[in-house]
Amino acid sequence: MTTALVIGAAGGVGRAVVARLIADGTAVIAVDRDPAVRQLVGLAAAFEGDATDDALLGAAFDAASEPASILVHAVLSEHRAPLEELEPRHWHRVFDEGLVSAWQAAAALVRRKPAGVPASIVLTGSVHAHGAAPGFAPYAVAKAGLGALARAAATEWGHLGVRTNVVEPGFVAVPRNAHRWRDPGEREHVQAAYPLDRLCSPEEVAEVVAFLAGPASSYVNGVCLPVDGGALAVLPEVHLGRREDR
Repeated sequence: MTTALVIGAAGGVGRAVVARLIADGTAVIAVDRDPAVRQLVGLAAAFEGDATDDALLGAAFDAASEPASILVHAVLSEHRAPLEELEPRHWHRVFDEGLVSAWQAAAALVRRKPAGVPASIVLTGSVHAHGAAPGFAPYAVAKAGLGALARAAATEWGHLGVRTNVVEPGFVAVPRNAHRWRDPGEREHVQAAYPLDRLCSPEEVAEVVAFLAGPASSYVNGVCLPVDGGALAVLPEVHLGRREDR
């Protein structure tokens, strides 16, 4: 049986990824600082704790009955503030949790991977890697770093049979931002930025993660794949999708 380690498993996207992989018959080991990780159904094992903890990661990998061949890093870390108000500690925390922990987990998988066995690493980035929003600088820079990490990993680990890719969602309707998409006016405002004129569900992101993690993408390596309904394709002068031809 294929084994996957999902870090950030209790979040909105992480939960959907766990459910999708389990539906495929994958044994899933889940890691999250949220105690709710222990309540997820169908897991092979669950670990509550910080993704930057090497001991915790080691215990999670060692809990697998066979070495994990799939890693999904779906950790959300941010500190919202204007650039001039940020402090070094804010940057360090976001980078450690959102970027460095991805490298830690990926390197741990590679060190444990048997020779000749293919593996797939999927990092959860964001469209913030390609465009800025006020107050989100540490988050955006960390997410952009995931793309660079994936390219470096593809270059160094490809010959080992390890593929590393990034999925980059736009706005996803998950519990943590429910205050926005449950409000009709705010929801309309957000949807207008997306050419498909609707919000993305966590299950739609999970489908792309499953594709990148599985054999159907066996020659895809070192790419960043947006799941944004076409938002990055829109020219700046197109004001939130309110085009004259509508």
